[in-house]
Amino acid sequence: MKTIPLALLAGLLAALFFAACQPQGPSQVFIEVDGNRQTLTTEAATVRDALQQAGIELDKLDRVKPDLYTQLEPGLTIIVTRVREEMETRREVVPFERTTVVNEALAPGESRMAQLGVNGEDEITVRVVFEDDQEVSRTEVSRVTVSPPVSEIMVIGPTDTLPTVQIEGTIAYMSNGNAWLMRSSNSSRRALTTQGQLDGQVFGLSPDGRHLAYTTQLTQSIEAPLNELWLASTTIVGEPPITVGVRGVLNAEWSPVISRPLLAYSTAQRSATPPGWQANNDLWLFEPPVTRPDGSGEWSPGSKPVQLIAPNTQGLYPWWGTSFAWSPDGTQLAYARADQIGVVKLITASATLSSSLTPLVDFVPLQTFSDWVWVPGLSWSPDGKFIAAAVHGSPLAAEPPEESQVFDLWLFSADGAFSAKVAGQVGMWSNPAWGSAGIAFGRAVNPLQSVNSRYAIQLIDRDGSNSRQLFPFQQEPGVQFPELVWSPGGENLLFVFNGNLYVTGPYGGAPLQLSSDGQASRPQWALASAQIFTSTQLSITPTATLTATAAPSATPSATPTAPPTKTPTRTATPTPSPSATPTERRPSPTPTRTPSRSPTPRPATPTRPATPAGVG
Repeated sequence: MKTIPLALLAGLLAALFFAACQPQGPSQVFIEVDGNRQTLTTEAATVRDALQQAGIELDKLDRVKPDLYTQLEPGLTIIVTRVREEMETRREVVPFERTTVVNEALAPGESRMAQLGVNGEDEITVRVVFEDDQEVSRTEVSRVTVSPPVSEIMVIGPTDTLPTVQIEGTIAYMSNGNAWLMRSSNSSRRALTTQGQLDGQVFGLSPDGRHLAYTTQLTQSIEAPLNELWLASTTIVGEPPITVGVRGVLNAEWSPVISRPLLAYSTAQRSATPPGWQANNDLWLFEPPVTRPDGSGEWSPGSKPVQLIAPNTQGLYPWWGTSFAWSPDGTQLAYARADQIGVVKLITASATLSSSLTPLVDFVPLQTFSDWVWVPGLSWSPDGKFIAAAVHGSPLAAEPPEESQVFDLWLFSADGAFSAKVAGQVGMWSNPAWGSAGIAFGRAVNPLQSVNSRYAIQLIDRDGSNSRQLFPFQQEPGVQFPELVWSPGGENLLFVFNGNLYVTGPYGGAPLQLSSDGQASRPQWALASAQIFTSTQLSITPTATLTATAAPSATPSATPTAPPTKTPTRTATPTPSPSATPTERRPSPTPTRTPSRSPTPRPATPTRPATPAGVG
């Protein structure tokens, strides 16, 4: 390899250094801007400097090619693209939707326009981008509703005529925001309300089947109460419902003692955040007004509400609320909240009503990662000794306990002495219903994804044995949410499948369809007339005082609104369906027929639950 003498290398480096230090001569470049092409002879070093020398000003959106800090070379072409944006605002018509609603009050094939459709209007803001005065893009940046569209609602009669099914007693249910009733048979369906204002917080049929309690929506103002409690007579057609003067009711339950109607209810404050309320977790008891049994349409005055549990924030997720369920003899209520199940025993002494609270089980609440809270459904045994409920169980893997997807069916004795798991992994919406034939409940098809799962309806004896499936009967997909109600005589089970009511017997067979509008929910089943039970009765007077024992005592997060005590006034809204035929006053007991393919039930064998075990 040849080597370069050091003297020669030093000379070459010196020459290169000298050349680099010498000023460069003028360069000729070309600039295309604003539709023109100009030539610039410049000694500038960068594109940016050349544009400044040429007196070309750039706006913040303009683009330059090549980049501003590119070194100039002779013959370089610089392209300047002028970019600007404009905001355009325009109005756009939003077409209304057409909705068809099945209404069983209409004859098959009949239709009525319930609401005319009205187009809405949106104000849309669009960003328009121009390059060298040529539009290159449009982007919607905002859309504001000026006027919302109003859907056209066409009400039609049922397309399929259902066969007549004889039923025992009275069935009430919700459909399209209204209360519906059927008595003696499904062909006797009629609407109790027609305004579509029921909010579903309260929907309960009295045990004698003569009155329906429900709540209606009020104005959406945050200052307004959550809702309003109403009563409707089911035996006098054309009698307008009345408001009882109680507002902000989260849930309410009728006492099963027919000889004296009582309602237990809890209250809530309206909230601007989901779910729309802040529960008080209180408990009130009062004798509501009822229609007189002579069919005159007169209402009794009722009584002053008595507070049994003061507002409190006991437990986890107290803002969601506590649910209650009466015992069959009407002397106590089971309660459920997100982390506990227990019993409230009602005690009367002279003119004083008090209560004692006994927790039965504590469990880890479910973390839903949403704005709703899971609370167990409760059901009493017919003898009032036990309570059935789904309980949040321990995780199967390494997930945190609050994220466990295990829900098991448990039985608890009302005195707290016994507990037993009778079915594992039934799903969160199991919602057991205890009848004389056994315990009906929903079992999730996907028990570890039970929040969205379909459910099979199963029946077991009180000790968990003799399991049999009542529905699906053949290839049906199962119910979406088990809503299970036993007939007053315990011979048949009512449930909702795809928005319609069905009834089946305790030994299976094809269920019989009772409704066809696809909107049914919240079914209730009670007697057909005011049969009197001889049972323990509670004495409630307007002067009763609260001396609750072991009731929650935490400082409430919100002050409850005391229920008014004035005599309720008759109000004409909502009104009964105009299509109802005013022939029914006080129906006499009608012989009932057990639906076909539903065999006569055999009495369930009373079996005491197993020795208690811990609830995980």
